[in-house]
Amino acid sequence: MFFGCRAMLLVAMTGLAVSCANYSSAPTGGPKDVAPPVLLKAEPPQGTVGFTHDKITLTFDEFVVLQNTDKIIVSPPLEKISYSSNLKTVTVLIEDSLAEEETYSINFKDAVGDLHESTPLRDFTYVFSTGKIIDSGFLSGIVLDAFDNKPIKEASVLLYAQHPSDYPAFPRPAYVSTTDEEGFFTFSYIRKGCYHVLTIAEENHDYQLNPIEEKMAFSDSCWQTQDFQAPVLFTKIPRQKESDTALRAAYDTALQRAKRTAFGEAEESRHRLFLYQDWQEEVFLKEAKWNARGEILLTWYYKPDSSALRYEFLPSYADEEMVAQAQKETDTVSVEGKRDRRSRRASASRAADTADLPDLTWPSRLHVVEIAQDDPLQTKLWFDNYAVDDLRLVLHNGAYADTVELTLPMSAARSKDTSAFRVSAQASTLLHTDSLVLGFTLPLEEMDLVQARLYQYFTDEEERRDTTEIDMRNVRIERIHPQRISLSYAWKQGAAYQLFLPPSCFADPFGRPIDTTFLRFSVSDPLNFGQVAVTLSGLEAEKDYVLQMVGATSNYKTVLFQRSLKGGDQLVEFPYVKPGSVTFVLFEDPNNDARWDVGHYPSRLQPEKRYYFPKTLQVEADWRIEETWNIE
Repeated sequence: MFFGCRAMLLVAMTGLAVSCANYSSAPTGGPKDVAPPVLLKAEPPQGTVGFTHDKITLTFDEFVVLQNTDKIIVSPPLEKISYSSNLKTVTVLIEDSLAEEETYSINFKDAVGDLHESTPLRDFTYVFSTGKIIDSGFLSGIVLDAFDNKPIKEASVLLYAQHPSDYPAFPRPAYVSTTDEEGFFTFSYIRKGCYHVLTIAEENHDYQLNPIEEKMAFSDSCWQTQDFQAPVLFTKIPRQKESDTALRAAYDTALQRAKRTAFGEAEESRHRLFLYQDWQEEVFLKEAKWNARGEILLTWYYKPDSSALRYEFLPSYADEEMVAQAQKETDTVSVEGKRDRRSRRASASRAADTADLPDLTWPSRLHVVEIAQDDPLQTKLWFDNYAVDDLRLVLHNGAYADTVELTLPMSAARSKDTSAFRVSAQASTLLHTDSLVLGFTLPLEEMDLVQARLYQYFTDEEERRDTTEIDMRNVRIERIHPQRISLSYAWKQGAAYQLFLPPSCFADPFGRPIDTTFLRFSVSDPLNFGQVAVTLSGLEAEKDYVLQMVGATSNYKTVLFQRSLKGGDQLVEFPYVKPGSVTFVLFEDPNNDARWDVGHYPSRLQPEKRYYFPKTLQVEADWRIEETWNIE
């Protein structure tokens, strides 16, 4: 102890202030190491040509750890390749056969990290060639969701020298990459040429598309490579570890900027891929679910042609097997031409049990109604035999068929009865320009409103109420859907109405009338609504578009108003908008069906392009908003 303090005293005499003993604080060990590892040596060296090795050793300036090795990208892809780390080295073992005259790149993404702080060395790429040169071709782009234009991260991006065949049997890609957090992807060190691009949103990165389960995107044509020279490989400044953070950040920023601007802004804008859920004609049924007694909900992978659909209701396999087994057991056995008495007695004893066997004759007496839903990918089937609690449903879609076994769950057995034929108004408050829409639980088979009565109630400023019966001959009645009708009339602002519907007005496909129904509704004052006008420019004159006003907080899914438009600059008015937050979505509508359609790879159809208004508008009552939107 004396020696230690004496030594410190000598140090203090040199002008340095120290403490003889300070047990309250531990040594800090210097600044925290937040810089990623730096490659000191590669064997074989980075950029080796004529590569014939099966082992690569990478030596770094500090102890390293491997993580997320499943995200390492080898391009062209190799199946038999493994990675390991020990102290400051990372070893790569290649057991696959390498192609001749080919440049390979191993992008480690964030797999190599600092042992203590786990700071990753991001996007470190080791490159080698089995030929005489390192290929210098480069491609980049961005992958966006076709519906909301949001970037897609960690999607597999595949390059093909020839146009890929129809799924699911795509050939092996020439090169592979993945998208980053912002949806960007790059291909470096590839052979110069023109490539077709395919993107798959997959988790296993097996580069095999399953169009039913995985979203995809594809390029309309091949993309031509450009020359690209990467910045000089980053090297650490000796003995200045902490400065590595700023230097590395500057290097990474320069590298990414160089990659993303290699084509220039106009070219990068053109290289966009839009991800969507594709479909196969032969795989049409996604789910069949028993909602309640007599009601089955079908969900489709794509909207099938209703004229090609046919439904076949059959007893379940279990019921058929039960009846067949009972029939087998009750058959008598003949012994030397005479009936066995024991067999006859057994048959007689089991005869009383046949009443408990399933009825296999019910399909011949079944009456089924198909009920279309607002969602085009859903259909309801309603049938009039509530005793059936398990069945086999065979769906025929043109040349294809699918069979499902359905058993009524306890929750559906206890659910609300959906068999009644009912009518209701879809809105209790109307504008004077609106129609009253009536919805029915089943399709309408008969309609006669001769016995219907419509009354108008109006209260004046002195609270005096006036009741007037409206002649139904002045009301325009239109069938707008198998389960909906609309009533149009010159409604009076601020008035209240009541519609009386006796059972004779409507009947369902089974001939059942509705219950006596009273529907009450009112007409709102226009001053309770706001006005929104938007001037559109940049629309191509020869194209068809659809403009939607949507709720700003609904992820673009709640459509408030929709207008079909021809191209060209124009003013679009929305005179009656409820107060709240709204925005606009515009999409191209080449088939003029007023509906946004996804793509279809076998037909080489891209998803219809969507545009998003960059603002959120706050609509207020009795207030007008005017906006301009340049689509370009």
